[in-house]
Amino acid sequence: MFRRLILVIAAVCFILPSAAFASGFAINEQGAKALGMGGAFAAQADDPTAVYYNPAGITQLDGTQVSLGFSLIRPTASFEGTYMGSPVSSETEDKTFVIPNLYITTKINDRLSFGFGSFITFGLGMDWKDDWAGSSLVGGKNAEIATYTFNPVLAYKVTNDLSLAAGLVYQRMDVTINSTTPYLPPTIPFPSESLDLEGDSDAWGWNIAAHYKLGENWRFGVSYRPEMKHEVEGTSKTKSQLANFQDIAGDFKADITLPAVTYVAAAWSNGKWTFELDGQYTEWSSYDELNPEGLSGIGVKPKNWKDVWAIRFGGQYKLNETVDLRAGIIRDYSPIPDEWVDPMLPSGDRWLYTVGAGFHIGKNFDLDIAYNYLDDENRKFDNEAGNVVKGVDATRIRGEFKDIDAHIFAANLTYKF
Repeated sequence: MFRRLILVIAAVCFILPSAAFASGFAINEQGAKALGMGGAFAAQADDPTAVYYNPAGITQLDGTQVSLGFSLIRPTASFEGTYMGSPVSSETEDKTFVIPNLYITTKINDRLSFGFGSFITFGLGMDWKDDWAGSSLVGGKNAEIATYTFNPVLAYKVTNDLSLAAGLVYQRMDVTINSTTPYLPPTIPFPSESLDLEGDSDAWGWNIAAHYKLGENWRFGVSYRPEMKHEVEGTSKTKSQLANFQDIAGDFKADITLPAVTYVAAAWSNGKWTFELDGQYTEWSSYDELNPEGLSGIGVKPKNWKDVWAIRFGGQYKLNETVDLRAGIIRDYSPIPDEWVDPMLPSGDRWLYTVGAGFHIGKNFDLDIAYNYLDDENRKFDNEAGNVVKGVDATRIRGEFKDIDAHIFAANLTYKF
């Protein structure tokens, strides 16, 4: 019965991402227990989702454990501004995006443990209404990036207190960017048509981690995932006659380097209470431009993002042998300078507020659930990314992205045998 359940849910996990993506770029929603504590989990690392957060922690897990889960993300955002002297406004479509995950761990012997994880580490999904003035900007209708990651790991208990881990990472990236061709007579007299870019890439990488116990109360964790370099190849398609005069259609290549991510964490437990503080350092400066080579009519889109920290704090109270209660808070700083904000990801500094619960069902099952509310700051929009006609500031859309928030729900079911 349970094997059949695993097959069904695993199939869903791999089918759903083809239709839905997260409203963000770096995705930390990789496990419901962690999510309930603000993503502060790299020091505890005591369930199968540790394969993502800190794989060295899987030496704490007995037997074989399988965890299947998902996060549902429902984002909203709006825009108000002006275009050539007239007011313009828009908002994102109402959508719920699904982020699945699957983890397996097994203890090979008293020292060595194996783990495997399948998850989406980076995902971008902004879906604006088709009829707004910014639809002809790059990604002005829809922008989707998803990285399907497969990560086997080995963890070794060096001493009773210190464990080390290393893993191999295979990553598949799919990129879809939808916009329209500009219609601006007499300069551009052709009717507006859809302009759709699609591409994909494969890349290999690795990850390492360490987990250390100090006495009965303290646990520490460090986890590192280096940057992943993707060489995306794809095609741009449009029916617009503008393609006869500008290089906006045809095959293209684009180098996209996803950032290195480091977690540094400390957790303290005493009786029924556990508290953890994590710092997550993401080296976004590697994401310096989006340049579809071969499409000079679209041109280079500078990013020039900066390296940033996210601070995560969470706690758990063990109510009884069956129920754990959790809460957390996150301060997530934006890597995007004002001069490079665009409709593809108009994110600012964020606060996230989290609650969750864990239920121990008999000896074999754990069910974890969590809810997050994301509150993003407004962002001013007045830079070259807003030029409807490339290089012509007079065609610039100016304004403010506002009312940016998201509701996030997560669940994981873990079976131990």
